[in-house]
Amino acid sequence: MKYSHLAALALLLVPTVPGPPHQANGQTTHRPDVARLAAAAPAAKPYQDNNGAVPPKSVYTGPLFTLSHAWPAAPLPKPVDPPWQKAINSGKINTQNASAYAAALKAAVADNARNLIMNYDTWDAARAGWYNEPWLGSIREAIRGTYLAGEFGPAIFPGTGLRATFNTHVLTYYDARAAYSLHKVWGASAMKPNTVTEAFQFDEGSIIVKAAVFASTDPANKTDWWDAMKGAQVWNMYLNQSPDGTGAPQVWPGYVAQFDIIVKDSQSAPGTGWVFMTLVYDSAVPGDIWDKMVVLGAQWGNDPGVTAPGAPLQENWNNPKAPLYSTQTLGWGGRLSGPNDGGRNDIAVDGVAMPNAPDSGCMSCHSTSQWNVQAHKMDTFLLPSFAQAGRPPFQLCGDNGKPDPNGSYFCSPAPASAAWMKWFQNRPGTQPMDAGSVATDFDLVFSFKSLPLWWAAVGPKTLAQPFGTEGRTKRFNEYTGAPLPKRPGQ
Repeated sequence: MKYSHLAALALLLVPTVPGPPHQANGQTTHRPDVARLAAAAPAAKPYQDNNGAVPPKSVYTGPLFTLSHAWPAAPLPKPVDPPWQKAINSGKINTQNASAYAAALKAAVADNARNLIMNYDTWDAARAGWYNEPWLGSIREAIRGTYLAGEFGPAIFPGTGLRATFNTHVLTYYDARAAYSLHKVWGASAMKPNTVTEAFQFDEGSIIVKAAVFASTDPANKTDWWDAMKGAQVWNMYLNQSPDGTGAPQVWPGYVAQFDIIVKDSQSAPGTGWVFMTLVYDSAVPGDIWDKMVVLGAQWGNDPGVTAPGAPLQENWNNPKAPLYSTQTLGWGGRLSGPNDGGRNDIAVDGVAMPNAPDSGCMSCHSTSQWNVQAHKMDTFLLPSFAQAGRPPFQLCGDNGKPDPNGSYFCSPAPASAAWMKWFQNRPGTQPMDAGSVATDFDLVFSFKSLPLWWAAVGPKTLAQPFGTEGRTKRFNEYTGAPLPKRPGQ
């Protein structure tokens, strides 16, 4: 069924939560990043710690990021009655018990997470049993090991006291049980990945966490630029924040604003095998920094049967007490998506341009995790779109809603149409989205980061760079690959 312009618009603009004004762009324009010059990926080594830009001791004397890659070479015993399952009486997660599940999952990682976030001088990932993926060193800054994600402006977060454009930087860790899959795929050298379905599958109880740090792009306003971040933990990073990308990196502060936790739990969530949870910073909550990281929501499926505007989700629970700013970036129909995650984008449907439209969610994005072994790429893009050969791998539209190869909008299927719903199905981690690909068990670092960067380094020297990395003028989000609005005058 072909949706009319008005029907598509109605589906997109369901007032599920307080949201940004319709005219706000989903993201703002990226500034270039000197660490992502075209030469970086081909010259990369699997276990390098950073992009080569290291702060001199005259400006920074603290610890630097060290890649933790001594992954377990054997599986760990299956966990018995893990606390998140006990919290829901070993049943299935649902919208009534999800808050209890989320609280138990947060508590399970609390010791390591609190130390990572609050006590960097004593943080030791290897001692904590938390590990990193290979091949991302060429995009990591040296102090915390983060890499660039999105960039957002005040129009997306109205009423929250945001006074600057900011960009986001992320860092992922795998616990020992999850890191066994890194060993299965990458082995000792990380030069010849074992790209078969079984190797990518995470063992039950595997936990993966991701910290997201928000940094102002205004050199005159590096701190105290968002009321919502009052009292948040500051992480120093070594970033190039110059508008044209030609300046030198600087030690630059950012706020730890989001912390994601996902767990492989086929008992609680048999439809997908995973539960995704997002924590966000809330200055109003008492306690230390970790206490102030509150649950935004939990998701364990894509709710493929929920397509009507305003219909309640059955595989997603959002915390009604979450801070306002964190609710302004929820995805399609209120599906879980944090402020860092890119669940809202600039799309065009049937000739109608829709800035900052909810078109994704945590699990719909991660459900695209797959790798075409023969073509050395992902067959389907992360977000609803129409595929095309070449780069970008999706069709672009202009701000008039019409196809335009120089546009900055996704040409998008109509919400709830069959083409759109390809991204909102419940598949196990063994089942790829596309025939001919290998499923990577909901792990986008495998399929969208480490494998493309590996191939850029070991493949033909004439190979084009991983999507989003080429050139000095950024047209696409480094994190999701979404098109970015044009700069004034472009």
